[in-house]
Amino acid sequence: MAELSVIGISHQTAPVEVREGLALASDEAARVLAGIRAENVFDEALLLSTCNRTEVYFVPRTEADPLAYFLDHVARVKGVRPAAGADIFYRRDDADAVRHLFRVAASLESQIVGEHEILGQVKDAYHLAVEARTTSALLNKLTHWAFRVGKRVRTETDLGAGSASVAAAAVDLARHIFSSLEGKTVLLVGAGQTAEAAARALLASGADHLIVANRTLHRAQQLAYDLAHETIGRAATERAAAEAVGLDAIPETIAKVDLVITSTAAGQAVLTWPDLAEVLRTRRGAVLIIDIAVPRDVDARLGSLDNVYLYNIDDLDRLVRRNLERRRQDIPKAEAIVEYEVGRFGRWLASRQAAPTIRLLQQHLATIQKKHIDRYGKQFSQADRTQLEQFTQAMCKQILHTPLALLKELSADAAPSERLAAVDLVRRLFDLDALEDEQPG
Repeated sequence: MAELSVIGISHQTAPVEVREGLALASDEAARVLAGIRAENVFDEALLLSTCNRTEVYFVPRTEADPLAYFLDHVARVKGVRPAAGADIFYRRDDADAVRHLFRVAASLESQIVGEHEILGQVKDAYHLAVEARTTSALLNKLTHWAFRVGKRVRTETDLGAGSASVAAAAVDLARHIFSSLEGKTVLLVGAGQTAEAAARALLASGADHLIVANRTLHRAQQLAYDLAHETIGRAATERAAAEAVGLDAIPETIAKVDLVITSTAAGQAVLTWPDLAEVLRTRRGAVLIIDIAVPRDVDARLGSLDNVYLYNIDDLDRLVRRNLERRRQDIPKAEAIVEYEVGRFGRWLASRQAAPTIRLLQQHLATIQKKHIDRYGKQFSQADRTQLEQFTQAMCKQILHTPLALLKELSADAAPSERLAAVDLVRRLFDLDALEDEQPG
């Protein structure tokens, strides 16, 4: 039986209508984990659920079918069994499971390779599992190692350089033009998913004041409320100002903003020449307008005004394609980092087995005995020195008796997580990692 496994689906194996049935909000994920903890099928479990993947990493305790078991728990929480056949799920075991999590944390498995959100989502999943008390020695070590892998890939490669979505590209362009978005007032025209993504990128970039304009005022008010209560990239005590207006308020609003990002599904121009030409011509200072809607939201003639800088989705698409190509060039480097860390984790895990720890512990006590015999043996006659060696050897055996008995018992009977925790504690108590590092080869 594998000591570590992952089962799941992702955008690579299942269409969105199937993934939706398995997507779990944080409260649902917490309930699934609570159910798992109450039973003994998984010794440890971590549940990662995003818009593009739902995966459970687990240390099995029994031979039960983990997929059927997991789907049963999801069905209990959702009240309906997800319409998902076993063929769309993947399973990875042991080193392959480690590799998979490291690749996920490094964004190599993301729909947009190099995206920044996934590492935070893995951290959120870990914190949820810790709160549910479904992690122990193995998954605790594995997930913290995955965090380091994700950080290494982000800092040592250009895999995450440049925006990889149109909404993020719009904000990157604005940040480049303004140098900084701090203190800027932004008008968002539209309140759908693209506008929401742009808004969060704006908050993360330091924008202070967001105005959301939408045909349905209630939706604009809801988004403005959500944005005003988030702390993306800010201290917990800080809040961005956000307000909502109807589309009819755009002419008076556009006169006082620095940046406009439009992303409606209107099908025709929302920012028109007759409504806005005079307002824009007479306003103080320039305004940057980025139109990421298809069909376009902004009358192209507005871009002819001297104080209007207008960009559309084609401009941003070219930027996104360049960034994605640059990211693809760094995939081999990122994969090399992942493989190196998989090897390191494998060596760490092998060192936490009972047999090598027993050998190191015996060697450690033998070294201590020899050191003290060499130091004090000269003060004794040969006969007394022999007795001293016998005495110290017996003492070392007595010291070793309890930890060796424990390790042997755990090796035979304990669950993997329990054995790993005990071995790790013994190694730390006797500083065996330092001893292992000193050995040649």
